[in-house]
Amino acid sequence: LAFQYSYEEKPKDTSFSENNIDLNSNTNTSSNTMSNIEYKSTDTIGNQYLIRAKLGSISDEDANLIFMQDVEAEIQFDNNEKILINASSAEYNIVNYDTFFRDQTNIKYNEHNINCNNADLIFKDHKIKLYSNINYSSLNTYLLADEIEIDLISKNIKIYMIDKNQKIKATFKNNVSN
Repeated sequence: LAFQYSYEEKPKDTSFSENNIDLNSNTNTSSNTMSNIEYKSTDTIGNQYLIRAKLGSISDEDANLIFMQDVEAEIQFDNNEKILINASSAEYNIVNYDTFFRDQTNIKYNEHNINCNNADLIFKDHKIKLYSNINYSSLNTYLLADEIEIDLISKNIKIYMIDKNQKIKATFKNNVSN
């Protein structure tokens, strides 16, 4: 069974004004499981959000929540820069677009590469919060930290430790070659 569904809405507490849902799914009529699902959203300033999953199921407790497996997401900014996110699983809210990525999460943005267990994409705050076993690398830097926040508007990255008595562990390379 394959179908496409599109609608426009302006949800409360978020700057996203459009939600296009493309579901190409193989569903079992006695199950809430779908395969090869895709959701697309565009905010009011032109940034686009795309999330795909090989498998998804609608929550029994809240029909606005989709539990996804083998997940790929992309945030494309109006200047064509992209943040790519991959994870083993995610919980996606179809109303406010918040997405909670879990297990083997990888985030790529320009030369930044971050691996962690958890990444929470909160649209109303325009932030991605990463935590649990963070490994960050860029062209000449490798570090370990407790949490990282990415501001989706300014694209600034904050890296910090939960315990203020602990320090971020960083290694810097002097020579960078491509």
